[in-house]
Amino acid sequence: MEVKEIIHTIKTKVDKTGGLKHVYFVACGGSQAAIFGGFYLLNKEAKTFGTSIYNSNEFVHATPAMLDERCIVVLCSLNATKETVEAVKVAREKGANTIAMTGFPTTEMAKAGEYVVVYSNGENQVYSQGNQANALRIGFEILNQFEEYANYEAAIEAFSKIDHIVSNGKKYIDRIANNFAEEYKDDEIFYVMASGPAYSTAYTMSYCHLMEMQWKHAIPMHSGEYFHGPFETTDKNLPIILLMSEGSTRPLDERALTFLNRYAKRVTVIDVKELGINIIDDRVVEYFNSVILIPIEREIVGRMAQLRNHSMDQRRYMWKVEY
Repeated sequence: MEVKEIIHTIKTKVDKTGGLKHVYFVACGGSQAAIFGGFYLLNKEAKTFGTSIYNSNEFVHATPAMLDERCIVVLCSLNATKETVEAVKVAREKGANTIAMTGFPTTEMAKAGEYVVVYSNGENQVYSQGNQANALRIGFEILNQFEEYANYEAAIEAFSKIDHIVSNGKKYIDRIANNFAEEYKDDEIFYVMASGPAYSTAYTMSYCHLMEMQWKHAIPMHSGEYFHGPFETTDKNLPIILLMSEGSTRPLDERALTFLNRYAKRVTVIDVKELGINIIDDRVVEYFNSVILIPIEREIVGRMAQLRNHSMDQRRYMWKVEY
């Protein structure tokens, strides 16, 4: 089933039980970051229902009491992480409508979910069909079918522009990526700053790409929270990456940049406006920040991995020991 049909089917069921009251987004690690955009969209735009985002294992062990047949649970895992598969089962036991996003049609996620969305992944993935894009599709369809979202057509049109922007963006940052790799290959700690939906990109770059894949210490930092303690650690030696988004939270990033230009020295700025995101309609552009930024920042870390001769696939513990 296509996303539009899935949401239509769920709405038909939910309307008979009193209407939609809550949408939960549930996943672990990079998958949770990938679906954050859908959560951010609904959290900002929805008027008649609430939304939350959960780590899969926390959802299992601290299950929300209000979870029932009037809820939608969007869960995501590429290869069916066991905690997320268990979260699907818990959600279904409570009667919730589950949408299982997964990388392959044969995973345990696909088997456990009531409705299944298989997304593009891997080295040759189509970003407009990836996990982030599909989390947004689900969000826009929920908004439109349950609340007649005014900017729905602009949002749908935006999906046709994602791959073009990413392709051009990778060309644009080629020199930046090379300089980053050379400058920072021997550093051991990084701050990665962002705001709004792009905060999930800071999480991914820190947790997944720098910590998991490069064994570098990295801290995802909200641009707005930077001034409430963390900026006291700023100096001329600390590597800081600022992911500047487009949309309503851009002033937070601009404030951070002003301070960094004054007191920091080793700052890398990745501005989504310079990547060409503004060919997307202004009314919906902010929701696509992370879809564009994730492949760009991974390209940059990947270039450093090559220079360090440390494969992005190398692990010490993951999939190798009991945990």
